[in-house]
Amino acid sequence: MKKLLLPFLLLGFSTTLFAQEKNAVELFFKNAEKFRMAKDYLRAIVEYEQAIAIADTSAKVHYWKGVCNLLVQDSAKAVDDWDRALALNKSYMPAYSAISKVYQGSKDYDKYKANVNAWLTEEKDPFKQVNLCLETANFFTAEEMYADAHVYTKEGLKISPNNVEILYLDAKTSNKIGKHHEAIKVIDQILTQFSENAPKPQVAKYYYEKGIALYALEDYDKAMPVLEFANVGPYKPLVTKLKPDYYFAVASAYEDIYEFSKAKSLLDKAMKIDKKYIKANILLADIIVKEEHHHKGIHLFELGLKDYVGNEKIYLKAYIEFIDILLCSKKYDEALKYANECLKNFKGVREVMFHKVVALHKLSRREEAIEVGLDLMSDSNITPQEFVKYSLLMGHVYGIENPIKCKQSLQDARKGPYYPVASYSLEYYAKVQNDNAL
Repeated sequence: MKKLLLPFLLLGFSTTLFAQEKNAVELFFKNAEKFRMAKDYLRAIVEYEQAIAIADTSAKVHYWKGVCNLLVQDSAKAVDDWDRALALNKSYMPAYSAISKVYQGSKDYDKYKANVNAWLTEEKDPFKQVNLCLETANFFTAEEMYADAHVYTKEGLKISPNNVEILYLDAKTSNKIGKHHEAIKVIDQILTQFSENAPKPQVAKYYYEKGIALYALEDYDKAMPVLEFANVGPYKPLVTKLKPDYYFAVASAYEDIYEFSKAKSLLDKAMKIDKKYIKANILLADIIVKEEHHHKGIHLFELGLKDYVGNEKIYLKAYIEFIDILLCSKKYDEALKYANECLKNFKGVREVMFHKVVALHKLSRREEAIEVGLDLMSDSNITPQEFVKYSLLMGHVYGIENPIKCKQSLQDARKGPYYPVASYSLEYYAKVQNDNAL
């Protein structure tokens, strides 16, 4: 009889012991929660550890201990706690979310992806799976890691093939990684879900994405009409920057500061977009003439200005025209020489000082160019139009070597007809600075 009773007694004893352990764990957990709610995180951690010491079986205890470790700035311990929570219960979803946030913040991309992949495997709700794919793709898009973002848009589309939000993000990332034909196909799939008479603001972003795909493929005849459907609201300035008029405006301003190579490149682009864009042809021809044919008159100017001393206005006009010819002909040493001669006779003439800054800049004599430029900008008689033109030049003189002053000068130039070129230059130098930082 005693032998028959012994197994039942042992079973009862173990059940009682388990219940006691469970009650003790809950007691310490509740105490820990009180301290956590009171923001006494270190004391809460001690209570969680007491609970774990009694029975290390609860994912919930490890999760909240990890939260407290994170709140006391120990993210490594927090992740260890959450990893332990998942080892105890791989379906404890809050732990995946917490780990992802830590790896997002630390930019630990490989561990972030591994955690997301494990999370996707355990998540059974399709709606939540798609949202996780979107969140992950958006994160990598913000980090400009478009190939990684593209992986998760594709994962999302396996689950929800007609989800407009994830289709749109897929098209954007396709464009970013050069898969423009794929982007067009995806956008066309989205547009089938809208009526032909859908309001422009409702579909503008889709047409914009399709338009820039066609634009990147240099299929301008198709791209420009598509982009007109996006030419509304926040997309209007973006579409403007893709039109021939924009490239012409930037090129015209670059011509004013003798940046002919930049101007010609932009004019070539304008003519690619619209082969009949006559304004670009005219300006490009004008620049070519300036660069290649002024040398025929140089000797005559040299004879006329030789050893001149005086202040007759006709000579000032001759100096200005001659220095312009020398700059256009890329004879920067001679331009500087005659600018200095002119300024001896005609002190403080702004147009000549401007030419001198250009010559010094082209000769890579940056510090001297800055010194003369600052003197030029300090003239109390400077006109608003001169101010923006000189600011544009100074932005390029400061360049990437002094990004703060470069940016400030170009911001000062963002007025009137110089707004497009100043904005274009700001974007250019920001990109160069970003590339150098990588």
